[in-house]
Amino acid sequence: MTSPFLLHSETDWITSNSLAFAVSDRFPVSLGHALVVTRRVVPTWFEATPDEQAALMRLVNDVKQNLDERLQPKPDGYNVGFNSGDAAGQTVPHLHIHVIPRYRGDFADPRGGVRHVSPREGNYLAKSEPDIVNAPELARCTGHPNSPLWNELSWRLAGAKYVDVLASFVQLCGLDVIEEQLFEAIRNDARVRILVSDYLYISDVKALRRLVGWMNVAIEEFNEVRLEAKLIETTRIPSSPASFHPKAWQISDAHSGIIVVGSSNLSRPALQSGVEWNLISERRSALVAHEHVQVEFTSLWEVATEFSAELLTVYAEKSKSFRSTHFEPERLDERQSTFDPHPWQIEALAALCKIREAGYGRALVTVATGMGKTWLAAFDARQLGMSLGRRPRVLIIVHRAHILAQAEAALSLVLDSAFAEGKTSWYIGSSSELNGDLVIASVQKLSRDSGLERQAEEHFDFAVVDEVHHAHAQSYRRVLAKLNADFIPGLTATPERTDGVDVASIFDDNLACHASIGDGFAEESLVPFHYVGIKDTVDFGQIPWRNGRFDPAELEERVVRSERMDRLSLTMQKHPAERTVVFCCSRRHALFARDWLQRKGSIAAAVFSGSGGDNYAESLENLRRGNLQCLCVVDMFNEGLDIPAVDRVIMLRPTETGRISFEAKVSHASSRPILFVPDKKICSARPFDPTVVQLPDGSRWEFKFVKVAVNVASPIGETGNQLSDLLRKWFGSKQVCQALGLP
Repeated sequence: MTSPFLLHSETDWITSNSLAFAVSDRFPVSLGHALVVTRRVVPTWFEATPDEQAALMRLVNDVKQNLDERLQPKPDGYNVGFNSGDAAGQTVPHLHIHVIPRYRGDFADPRGGVRHVSPREGNYLAKSEPDIVNAPELARCTGHPNSPLWNELSWRLAGAKYVDVLASFVQLCGLDVIEEQLFEAIRNDARVRILVSDYLYISDVKALRRLVGWMNVAIEEFNEVRLEAKLIETTRIPSSPASFHPKAWQISDAHSGIIVVGSSNLSRPALQSGVEWNLISERRSALVAHEHVQVEFTSLWEVATEFSAELLTVYAEKSKSFRSTHFEPERLDERQSTFDPHPWQIEALAALCKIREAGYGRALVTVATGMGKTWLAAFDARQLGMSLGRRPRVLIIVHRAHILAQAEAALSLVLDSAFAEGKTSWYIGSSSELNGDLVIASVQKLSRDSGLERQAEEHFDFAVVDEVHHAHAQSYRRVLAKLNADFIPGLTATPERTDGVDVASIFDDNLACHASIGDGFAEESLVPFHYVGIKDTVDFGQIPWRNGRFDPAELEERVVRSERMDRLSLTMQKHPAERTVVFCCSRRHALFARDWLQRKGSIAAAVFSGSGGDNYAESLENLRRGNLQCLCVVDMFNEGLDIPAVDRVIMLRPTETGRISFEAKVSHASSRPILFVPDKKICSARPFDPTVVQLPDGSRWEFKFVKVAVNVASPIGETGNQLSDLLRKWFGSKQVCQALGLP
């Protein structure tokens, strides 16, 4: 007998003993809702052995203790029980006990507790009232132009904890649509399962290969399985169906969930630009139906085939054979068209072309985040291919795995549009293919001995090295030493390293392009903003600096202060806004900021990974719709946030990586050195007060300003003016120091 509970990895278990285990309910009634399940598939409580029954009850106590310690706020009570048989509402024939945390106010009148399994007899203390039958609430999407399905799915994915997708077929354009939100969900600890089929061989083999690549990206990034995909081979379904047309989504988090059933497959027309009809059901209005959908999805999942290189090869051959003799319904793969390069990209492309013509094989490109450096690499690969008269063979090397998915989407789109479609190979996770026209590789795997040996046997026309500010790491050095490519562009948004290492030297000192945030503002690639600085009440110089960041516990203690928020309040009143994102340093800090804002009359929410916060998806949608004024976040939106209506950002946490830079001059007075800086009227970014500065060697100093000069500098924790020593260290020899007038 199969059971969906047995699909849970042991890493998902809350606790266990020799006869039972506990997991979080995928469709929780309340925050923390858990299930205690027998290891043996036993239909009901009454078929379990006495030992199994005792083991279950021991785990109920363990789960209750775990939830009391973990949940904030602590539950005020619990409902504990099980269903036995169809008539009692049991939908999964595998014994499980529900442990449901309850909170004051979560139900208008909770008297009666578990008696509410019979609504008429539930609360025998309340006055009898006429029965009210509420029909399940359904929402509908009819597609383009007024209600495309993706508008309803995209905002829900970000905060999801479980996502199941079932589609008859998948196209690359559909994966283009879902990629960004899907990976955001995975980064927020979601578990995603995608089922597609071989029905009529409509699924694009390139889309199947991309799914396999995504699975490996997720494993490489998080060191655990968060994304799974399988192929339904229709001939292997036990019921031998004549066709296979299901399309459904099931998305749930700790508070709510939806199921979507309709006509939309995984393609751009189905999700965005076509007329498609879908019905959306909220879990709270049809809990039994949602459980049935989960059971049916699980039954299909169990008979589906795991992807492998052999499976993809066989599928490609069968697909080609089938299409040669059959009509292809719904074969349109409406991928996004490539856009024209921005002005800065046009200049960069010309510079890269000149560098190649001069005989150089490497060049550095430094571009501010969000301006499109990956697209520049794609355009340059196309430019090189045009000069070669063929599609170039391209390698992409990246440090962070999730960027590989973005890079593959951009490069494949541009190159497939300009040349004949090529094969994409992935060298990441369990995938070890280097034979494609476009190869996507993680530097971690490529730098291993086996990767270096394989790499030495391959030749590429164009090899993109992203995040080259890491290029002095041993893994990068090993890869670059073996890399056999005609041209190697290095990309980074942060060329300045805190250890003073010169990244440009790795690329033959050929700086092809430097596009700053100011350039992005000028050509409207980025949105300009008005910056307001507030003098902080926190002395960050007193907070220990460990492993390249402030000590988290000490930082949290110092920022959770009302006087700091009171100072912020005055500035918020002077600069009003409708939608605000507040960046906080910890969960406790986010909850503190949310509660403080609420007391001041703002509609506010706090979201972060783990328990204790507000519903992520609902909070984000409320912010989007204007029903939420302030959203307090922790370790989210670090890669950006696509809500144009957000008109204010508040940094309540210190920025540990960003630096304020300005041109400075060294002079002296009475043989004492002075570091001159611009006046505040000229450079509003210059600090006013004693400021903690992290120097290129990683040391942290305090600079003190007098009008337009730094005249005192000392390492954190030390006294005395050591500016002379610091400047000597910067400028080196005694001759240089003497020329500058330094003693």
